[in-house]
Amino acid sequence: MRVVRWPPVRHLSIAMVTEYAYPILGGVSEHVHFLSRELAQRGHDVTVVTGNIGEAAEVAELDREAHRVHGYRTTRIGKSMPWVANGSIARLTVGLGIKHQIARAVRGMDVVHAQGLASPTLPMGVLRVSTAPCTVGTFHTYFDEGHWLYDRIGTYVRNSLARLDRRIAVSEACIEALGHYFPGEWDVVPNGIDCSLYRPLGSGEDRPAGPPRILFVGRFDPRNALADLLEAAAILKAEGRDFTVQVIGDGPARPVYERKAKSLDVWDRVEWLGLLNEERPRFYREADVMAAPCVLASFGVVLLEALASGTPVVAADNVGFRQVIRGDVPGRFVPAHDPAELARGLAEVLDDPARAEDIGRRGRIAVEEEFDWPRVTDRIEAIYNEVLDSKRPGAVRHSAPTGGTA
Repeated sequence: MRVVRWPPVRHLSIAMVTEYAYPILGGVSEHVHFLSRELAQRGHDVTVVTGNIGEAAEVAELDREAHRVHGYRTTRIGKSMPWVANGSIARLTVGLGIKHQIARAVRGMDVVHAQGLASPTLPMGVLRVSTAPCTVGTFHTYFDEGHWLYDRIGTYVRNSLARLDRRIAVSEACIEALGHYFPGEWDVVPNGIDCSLYRPLGSGEDRPAGPPRILFVGRFDPRNALADLLEAAAILKAEGRDFTVQVIGDGPARPVYERKAKSLDVWDRVEWLGLLNEERPRFYREADVMAAPCVLASFGVVLLEALASGTPVVAADNVGFRQVIRGDVPGRFVPAHDPAELARGLAEVLDDPARAEDIGRRGRIAVEEEFDWPRVTDRIEAIYNEVLDSKRPGAVRHSAPTGGTA
């Protein structure tokens, strides 16, 4: 039986449990970092619980910097290992007595927030051991043709998810994918963006001299479709255009893409920048256009980063990206896996600077109004407080999840 206790004030101790935290780069890591930072700035005591990875001394210094500069602590357990899942490189933390390590890391917390459900990883494991009065989970996953894992261990996962007080999805696309396996009520709270870090060029700032810059940001996973952009670059080169493709990302498939760039005769047009974190915002605001050929996404954090930077976006049409580019949020969609249309979309932006500037201005305004991290954190914090209030003796629930029922 879970013993429920309530914090005397609303300065909460919060465990953010995730397989993805710095130095791992990606959308979930960004989400965990910025949400933890924002919550810590509001006076909460936040601890990120994740796996050990990389060189111990370097990672320990990174964790100390996160505490010193951003206000949240990091507890590392087990060992984080890579594995292939859903067209990407996923992580799995393993180790002797991992269940007891998880329980020890979250003991005494007011809130346990599992980030990156639902697979049998740290976030799933914490649901089995959490005794916090508020246990919530955020789902970042989208797939479009079912998932073999849930077909095989769906009962285990459903039993684990039943321990959640609230289920949060970063988009309706996540609910569309997961609702079949895990029906029930959902909240939809999108990923956020730091609009002070990702910003347009300021007064007196100019793009560096040289040809127009086409920016790609993403891991070298098949679903991110860097090959499509390289083929589009070959088309643009054949048309006699001058440009540079800047590639921020890396992965085991890098030699494959390097060979493809050479075979397409665009090697001289590509800058391989590797994995960047602190330098990434500068490349966004200096780019003329962002190319996002990804064919499978639950959301579009890279789109937010570009739009907040005042950079137009040309993106493959997928359900996750449509959670961002909609309403007042501008962007140019092209069919997935269609290099010719991708080249055409990029050319339209490059050929019309005035239109590109207008798109960048409108994109920045729209992102500030809906996705800035303080606005997103308000919604997450409200969920924590609603759960805690609902469990007080005699409490009556006054609010419902925002995402309906799957």
